[in-house]
Amino acid sequence: MMPEGSPQIGTSMSTHTSELQFHSQRGTIAMLVSLTCFTGNALLLKVLASIRHVDPWMSLTFRAGIGLLVTIVLFAPAGTLKLRRSFQSWLLASRGVLGALGTAAYYTTIGPLGAGKATLIGNTWCVFATIMAAFVLHERLGVVKILGILFALFGLGLLTGMTPGTLTQFGHHEMIALIGAVLAAAVVVVIRQLTRTETSATIFASQCVYGLLLGVPFALMHFTSLAWTDVGLLSAAAICATFGQLAMTEGFRYLSVAAGGAFQNTVPVIITLCSISLFAEPFTTPQALGAVFVLWGSFQTVVGGRVKKKLA
Repeated sequence: MMPEGSPQIGTSMSTHTSELQFHSQRGTIAMLVSLTCFTGNALLLKVLASIRHVDPWMSLTFRAGIGLLVTIVLFAPAGTLKLRRSFQSWLLASRGVLGALGTAAYYTTIGPLGAGKATLIGNTWCVFATIMAAFVLHERLGVVKILGILFALFGLGLLTGMTPGTLTQFGHHEMIALIGAVLAAAVVVVIRQLTRTETSATIFASQCVYGLLLGVPFALMHFTSLAWTDVGLLSAAAICATFGQLAMTEGFRYLSVAAGGAFQNTVPVIITLCSISLFAEPFTTPQALGAVFVLWGSFQTVVGGRVKKKLA
């Protein structure tokens, strides 16, 4: 029998610790890249919509086109990308259509609502996804998740003006953003089923394919002209969105849901602060309070129960 303090055991434990540290560092770097890319994408979309007056459907078209191109270059040589499946599987088609519509909702509201409010409303997808998963996938709703849902929904009411007594008025842009969050939630539920049979590259590519099918006709209908500056900004925003998505997927490969969720929950915070400082996006006191409730409730909905289990 090997003695308790043998060099082999010590070496094995040291190697295991080094691997955990390496995975943690790699996941953290990936999430920071994701956070940076998503923030850059949102701010560039705000510039394109409010300053450059570029049609949001053109932004969606660039995102889908460049995203599809990057996916083909990175994953097609390895054989993990099956584009035909986007039209052969009804689940993949559903993911593509719902994802394209949800992205279109975000892109069309980021100009009039502001990058901060549009992102905060869109961030409630995790709340709606949790509710849907409870009914569709029969996932259990614990006390922490239920409280998180209630907090987030109350905050959403304050943020959008659905709560009586607030100065904010609930308009059609708020409605579109809210519908986009619900669509994004439906996408998550579909993806949870798709991961059993499809690769990540194929799942992501399906959104790009249907995003092009949705965006190109509307972009052509509203097309006037694009300056080279616009093309550069559109390309930069699309690249940020694509690599933000890929980096987030890589981050969750090495981090726990709690750690990864904590990183992703800071995305709307950073975007909101940048939008306030760069574009003077207005927030009333009820809206600011609502934003806090949305963020806290969303975080508890995604990772609250898991954190509690880890600490137990």
